[in-house]
Amino acid sequence: MARKQIKAEKQDRKELIANAFGEIEQSKIFLDKRTESAAVKMDIADLLKDIIQKQLRKDYDPEVEANIFINPERGDFEVYILKTIVDEVDLPTIEISLEEVSNIDESLELGDYYEEGPIKLEDYLTRKSIQIIKQSVQKKVRDLERQVVYEECLEKVGEVVAGEVYQVRPSEVVFTYNTSKDHRVELILPKSEMMKKDNPRRTPRMKLYVKRIEREKVKVRQDDGTIVEKEKPDGAMKVIVSRIDDRFLYKLFESEVPEILDGLIVIKGIARVPGERAKVAVESTSSRIDPVGASVGYRGKRIQSIVKELNNENIDVIYYTDDPQIFIARALQPAKIDPMTVHADMKTRKARVMLKPEQIKYAIGKNGNNIHLAERLTGYEIDVYRDVIDKSMEDPNDIDIIEFREEFGDDMIYQLLDSGLDTAKKVLQVDIDVIEEALIGPSKSEESAIFSRGRRASVKQKERKISEDERRYWKKIAENIYKTVKDQFNEADLQDIVDEDDRREQDDDVAGVGDDDQNN
Repeated sequence: MARKQIKAEKQDRKELIANAFGEIEQSKIFLDKRTESAAVKMDIADLLKDIIQKQLRKDYDPEVEANIFINPERGDFEVYILKTIVDEVDLPTIEISLEEVSNIDESLELGDYYEEGPIKLEDYLTRKSIQIIKQSVQKKVRDLERQVVYEECLEKVGEVVAGEVYQVRPSEVVFTYNTSKDHRVELILPKSEMMKKDNPRRTPRMKLYVKRIEREKVKVRQDDGTIVEKEKPDGAMKVIVSRIDDRFLYKLFESEVPEILDGLIVIKGIARVPGERAKVAVESTSSRIDPVGASVGYRGKRIQSIVKELNNENIDVIYYTDDPQIFIARALQPAKIDPMTVHADMKTRKARVMLKPEQIKYAIGKNGNNIHLAERLTGYEIDVYRDVIDKSMEDPNDIDIIEFREEFGDDMIYQLLDSGLDTAKKVLQVDIDVIEEALIGPSKSEESAIFSRGRRASVKQKERKISEDERRYWKKIAENIYKTVKDQFNEADLQDIVDEDDRREQDDDVAGVGDDDQNN
């Protein structure tokens, strides 16, 4: 039984050694012919030499020297024990007699080294030492694989890749991506880097912008006793991707518009609210190319591909110019603005824009997106004012509602303008319920599709419902707006507003009676 057990242990050791060296050839980094594997194999070979030498000194003799020859191409090796030639042998593990050597090689002399072997490594090392050799090889191979993948992913930073959804988590979505060398990499899309309309469950394949690569971090104690986090050079990596980054939109334009890639069209600036609206300023380096026309494409084909990828994000492509007045006027599109009504101060980076009353809401935009994007694109702080052509028709005691931008915010100003409440007096002449409805906006119908076997079976329309909590919230906001506006007038002015409102109601009643008499 003992002999069988020893034989089995020797067989296990042989398998462990074979597996250790087999790790080299089984690694993906060597299966790829495009990888410069010669240097990598030599690194592993050097590691094996060191670890075998170390284990021999541990298990066989502390002063032993060995010549280790490794063939990385075949994955095999030979080990020779170096023994010093002496007259009388005191340490048989590292010494050999001259008499014994003379029978083998007469050219050797006292003090020379004799290479004994090739030895059977399993006869000299314990099973634990051979296990250490195997684990060391495995770790080295894993580290090298990670480094190869890391370097390839590093080249993808700043580029757009297509990933497939692997796992949807509460705080992030994990995608898989196969590199050009067929390495499978996980891409992490945090919830903060997603657009609101993104639905990974319905869109299993998405385009992603590779934002950065993070390595595994460890806590390191400094000389002064403080503890800081540092990245491990050989630590696991995490590839962070994004769909809201402005550079993502830039790369989509670059892929759809060849003239941008060729340098014939230059993107001078991008500002976007991901999933809702974006503004892109373009300039041509050739007089023969229309930058906006080329970016949009024939019948909008190019821009539509980008819009579709961004879940119908509204994209304005405008001509860039060094003249701030013209550039600001273009940036505030779709509002129609005469550049002569724009007053820009290049020192303070502030601009005043005089707008026709009906164009103000377009300049501000829903949720204030349009004016905010224009400010980001141009680098100017923009204030808008009403430009009334007939000053005699203007009430000198009234106040434009846009004067309350700082108090109410652009979103509420837009909603009030869209409801016709463009002055302070008009706000005070209506009930608070009217202001509340203006803030909530018209009820929108939402489309819900019923799918059957992957196809749309029917579509139902249902109106958006406002909860009681939302009603109370907007009621409070409306009351606050009414109070803020009311505080801008004295008692006499407020009485005039009430009297004017009563006169208007009387005129309406009289007009109604006259119409009834005429009908009779």
